[in-house]
Amino acid sequence: MAVTYSYKINHLLSAPSSDGLSDVVTRVMFEYKGVDENGASGSFQGVCPIPSPNSANFTPLSSLTEDQVIEWVKENHPTSHMKEKIQKQIDQQNSPTRVETTLPWAPVTE
Repeated sequence: MAVTYSYKINHLLSAPSSDGLSDVVTRVMFEYKGVDENGASGSFQGVCPIPSPNSANFTPLSSLTEDQVIEWVKENHPTSHMKEKIQKQIDQQNSPTRVETTLPWAPVTE
């Protein structure tokens, strides 16, 4: 089954200054989500360290876009482990191996 993946940026951590630059993003907290064609989904919450920028490739915090930060995550956080975890969640939804059961001695509620 094909799984479609997407990112969502939840938080940024930044240093007030680093190497003469201000408001430098140092870590990105993100969600990586996968959804299959049946609508089953799974997600992975991650934290990605961001390498120090230099003045030639620096974008001020106030000018960052979510797409740009997602590209940083893609460059610095491999997806193989995340996809494995997401696939397990999807598989569990599509073919449950465990289900919550009612206690046999519990009173029946109507």
